[in-house]
Amino acid sequence: MFLSSLVGTASKIPLEVKGVIRSSYVSVVPRRHSSVLARGQPAPLEQPNEESARKLFTSLQDGISSDTLRAITKKPYNFTYMSPVQAEVLPLVSQLAEPFNPSIINVPPRDLLVRAKTGTGKTLAFLVPAIEARLKALDAAAKKAVQDSGLVTDRRLYEKAKKHFAREAVGTLILSPTRELATQIANEALQLSSHHRDFEVRLFIGAMSKAVQMKEYMKGTRDIVVATPGRLRDLLESEPEIRHGLSFTRQLIFDEADTMLDMGFRPDIEAIMKYLPPTPERQTFMFSATLPRAVRQVVNIALADDYRYINCVKEEDDSPVHAHIPQYHTVVPSPPHQIPHVLRLIAHDQMANPGRSKIMVFLPTTKMTQLFATILRYFGRNVLTEGSKTNVLEIHSKRTQASRTATSDIFRRATGPTILVTSDVSARGVDYPGVTRVIQVGVPASGEQYIHRVGRTGRSNSSGGRGDLVILPFEVGFVSHQLTGIPIKPITMSDFKSQVAGFAREFDQSPSRTGCKAFASVLEEYEHLQEDIAMRLDEEAVKETFMSILGYYIGQTGSLRVSPDTILKACGEWAMEVGGLRAPPHLSASMKQKLGLSSEKRSDTGRNSSGAFRQRRDQRRQTPQDVKRGQEWPRRRSESPMRADEDSSRSEDVIHRSPRRDFRSQGFLQEGSFGIRGQA
Repeated sequence: MFLSSLVGTASKIPLEVKGVIRSSYVSVVPRRHSSVLARGQPAPLEQPNEESARKLFTSLQDGISSDTLRAITKKPYNFTYMSPVQAEVLPLVSQLAEPFNPSIINVPPRDLLVRAKTGTGKTLAFLVPAIEARLKALDAAAKKAVQDSGLVTDRRLYEKAKKHFAREAVGTLILSPTRELATQIANEALQLSSHHRDFEVRLFIGAMSKAVQMKEYMKGTRDIVVATPGRLRDLLESEPEIRHGLSFTRQLIFDEADTMLDMGFRPDIEAIMKYLPPTPERQTFMFSATLPRAVRQVVNIALADDYRYINCVKEEDDSPVHAHIPQYHTVVPSPPHQIPHVLRLIAHDQMANPGRSKIMVFLPTTKMTQLFATILRYFGRNVLTEGSKTNVLEIHSKRTQASRTATSDIFRRATGPTILVTSDVSARGVDYPGVTRVIQVGVPASGEQYIHRVGRTGRSNSSGGRGDLVILPFEVGFVSHQLTGIPIKPITMSDFKSQVAGFAREFDQSPSRTGCKAFASVLEEYEHLQEDIAMRLDEEAVKETFMSILGYYIGQTGSLRVSPDTILKACGEWAMEVGGLRAPPHLSASMKQKLGLSSEKRSDTGRNSSGAFRQRRDQRRQTPQDVKRGQEWPRRRSESPMRADEDSSRSEDVIHRSPRRDFRSQGFLQEGSFGIRGQA
């Protein structure tokens, strides 16, 4: 068996660092050759450093086809210099793209293990060899068909055989750990092959009908197939045509291999490889940011013995957290201070990056993500530096896959003041260029997850960027025990408050500022903002959010070094002091037992310092009978905040009006006001 054969086989490659991540989705859209992606240019790669500045893409003119080079150096990419990983891999393309020939001995290594981080241009580094290998394989198959017919040359037979082979055999299979990353790779492949006639890309990811996927797959060529492991395994085990096409595959590429294995995809990889030709007949590239034991084990199974190892991670960059990213953590003294502090962090970034602030706000649960997005959207327009210019987006599991993909694409291309509020459904590996700040509200699930989130800013060795962790007193143990060795500095809420106030005074005097005037006076509104928020939140929404964070933090007792009852008390305080409830939500005895909580009756008290706050809030709270409570909170079983009629009609309209489609979502975003009372 595959798993048992992995034991004790990690001797081929040196011990290296660790990796992280996790999930599976098809949208299959044949690319019309003349199509140019309607939604912006490809994400820019890093600028050349001193070492790679001498390596121009034009130096590849003798090693790759002119149409591929034209896509890189002209439209759609317009690139000049190679990134370090491209400079290592692309000069090898001429030999890597040659079809396998068992009669030739002493062939240079054809398999690659490349260590490279996300955002360094690695996608182009493996797509160029994929396209060139496919072109040569089609040429070789067509020539063989002509020779087998007994003819020296026959152009008509050559073209017919080439087309038949392109429709029957899959050229390159690219495995990606997440739907969003797979979609991004497929779009890059479309752009890179845009000048090649009849070259098509297939995308197999979850959350869409297999019947639709198979219909599209059967219609065109199968030059490059990009897939997530779970969906591809499902199709292999149920669709003979998929099995047949992949039995001819001559190139397999793993992207984000450490992520894939950390997400638990090893059984799927095991199953998929059984359907592929063996090595060395099958060429394999593996790209990974780190080389933990799990990756090294699969290397010994999937790659040929004489693979080439390319390390594009410098020793000083070996830590997953870039040293140049400033990182801070703030322990807010009580729940009512949480939201105002997050708003100050956002305002600070918008003043530091006027007109181009691009922030990711991570929350621990879907309900918290929904609630924070609503609060930022509803209150931010009046209290943030950029005001109504700020675009607030959200990604979480309650959104449809189409909505999440569209939101991810909008944020990736955003250049103005934008905030993405997200749970960890936001995929690893998807490159979001230009992120100026990452804010984590509440502790992440692990130290590795913290590292990955912070790494969203300061990508590709760019300067700038900052990470902030906002926690409550019961979460302090996470910093002490899980973030050891990470350069995260403490900053008190009061110190940061003074810092932002001073910054605001300077900002108001700056001739280059954007947004509202006299922002220093706006900051004074933050003092009473939590009271206004608590009065607007729907009680049922708060209760559901309470249950979600209680369940999450109960699972974190080990990393926090606190008892379940401490977590229950803290979550109850949050429900009262942030959510405006008069008492913590009731938990039945059986529920307490399931959560490992004490069965003793809890007192209905929050922090003493917040009693005055609750009294003022209760005096000001209005509860008109004609307001239907909870009308904006999504149904518990609803998958999307979009109305069914709105989603279907708009999607159909997009399909009819956009014949030149890429792999991005055909759906429309409908941002909701989740949990706000009386909001139409």
